[in-house]
Amino acid sequence: IPKVIAKAKEESEEAQALDKQSIWGIDIEAEGDATDILLLKFLRAEELDVEKAADRIAASLVFRADCHIDELTKAELPEHFQGHDTIEGLDIEGRPVMISRFGGMDLKAVFGDVEAFVRYRAQLMERAILKLSWKKGDMEDLCQVHDYSGVPLIFQTAEVKGAVSAVSKVFAEHYPETKGKTIFVNFPAAFSKLWKAFSVFIPERTRKKFLILGEQDQATLFDHIAPEAVPEVLGGMMRSPPGPLTCPCKVIHVKSEEVVTLAEAEVPATIVWELRVCSLQVAYEVIFVPKEDGAAADIVKPKELLQATDGIVSGEYFCKAAGKLQCTFRNEKAWFKWRLCTFRAEAKF
Repeated sequence: IPKVIAKAKEESEEAQALDKQSIWGIDIEAEGDATDILLLKFLRAEELDVEKAADRIAASLVFRADCHIDELTKAELPEHFQGHDTIEGLDIEGRPVMISRFGGMDLKAVFGDVEAFVRYRAQLMERAILKLSWKKGDMEDLCQVHDYSGVPLIFQTAEVKGAVSAVSKVFAEHYPETKGKTIFVNFPAAFSKLWKAFSVFIPERTRKKFLILGEQDQATLFDHIAPEAVPEVLGGMMRSPPGPLTCPCKVIHVKSEEVVTLAEAEVPATIVWELRVCSLQVAYEVIFVPKEDGAAADIVKPKELLQATDGIVSGEYFCKAAGKLQCTFRNEKAWFKWRLCTFRAEAKF
């Protein structure tokens, strides 16, 4: 490590001026799990060739110093780079989730300046990496979701290709072993065919890190990221700003009719609930069923049709006695095609 630092300082005046040499906020001279995990990323990337890994670390130290990467995390980028990305929650395996939505981008503004685009994507990567715990046994890489809804078929212009190629080069050289899983959602069929043709040339180990999903495929998406970590616009239950509930969501497939218990209470309480249909539509009705025999059920939400475009619907109900809040989902449009619904509720005493 001292030789690596000496080499970086020899090649960069910016590196010479730094009090300590760090990558992703981790002092490479410090002892501990975080430093070990960091160094192993570079070693694995170079197939355990120590000399090559050392050169790569030195090059990354120079890159970070000369480009002021540590300062980039808090920098405010131009407006056309803002509002397209979220970094929140974990996937099923514990990776931080970074979601990018390309459909609303001004392609010329975002991809036209290659250097600015690289800084934009590097900032996102830096912010996402800060979510890693750097503890032994925890996940060491990220889950990235790329949403292609609204992306035109002419997306792959020369400008886009040039910017993406530049980012790929930077990430390959200076962000080793950080991409754990990449999920493409709402992926156009035309792009999907190109991917299938291209993927045969990709090593199986790399290919397994990618998942291609078409439109309305939340069921598969939820196998990898829980509904509460998927934004509402993608068919999930993550609101912006956040709602009152933080408990896990449940998922149900509705073929014809399904009755679910949202929450139960043994004493008077306020039950807060949220639910949605992820694609197409479903009819739903919410009632409170008292625990006492013979007591009449109370209609909390009369039956109505819920569209996926309605997003999350929610409400509160104060129960004066013990009982349970139930929702009946009815698929009244097409029994041959089930509806995916997700819900959660919590009794607050």
